[in-house]
Amino acid sequence: MKSLNKLFLLAIISFLSLQNSYAQLSFSHSFGASIYVSSLAAAPGLMYSPRLNFLELSDETSLSVGTHLGLGFSYNSQDGAGSFALDVPLVAEINFGHGALPDTESNFGGFLGLGYGISRIGSDATFGADYNEAAGPVFNGGIRTYIWDRPLGLRASYLINTKEGYANVFSLGLFYTLGEY
Repeated sequence: MKSLNKLFLLAIISFLSLQNSYAQLSFSHSFGASIYVSSLAAAPGLMYSPRLNFLELSDETSLSVGTHLGLGFSYNSQDGAGSFALDVPLVAEINFGHGALPDTESNFGGFLGLGYGISRIGSDATFGADYNEAAGPVFNGGIRTYIWDRPLGLRASYLINTKEGYANVFSLGLFYTLGEY
């Protein structure tokens, strides 16, 4: 009976804390360059980050679900070296300040998130081929701000690999926030 009372009290507190928030769907996205690194392989890539803001907690804070899709390929014709990257995380994030919503007025903001990701990184060079295949929980975070009057951001993520014999993946990306902020 005590656990039922605690659950009821938790439900009331949660309901009251959400009274100032309301659902308002909005779409945000960004585009940029990134690098994907594991102890087995590394590769550069392009990153597209669409997200759906599904809960506005305040004028400057939102909850969202989205991805930071990374795709990359490079080839060096002089030594025959090449690399590729595919990174597909699905994350839930809390966004605050600049870029949290399409109508925020802050000049600085950021985001923190967690989810599940899949990553493939490969490279082939004169000294041999390297390959990493990863899947597991992913943690990410970043900042958004204006630099030279452009809405730019920096994102870092860490994927904890659950596949045996392969390594965890770290990524770092610089992106441009699309839309009017």
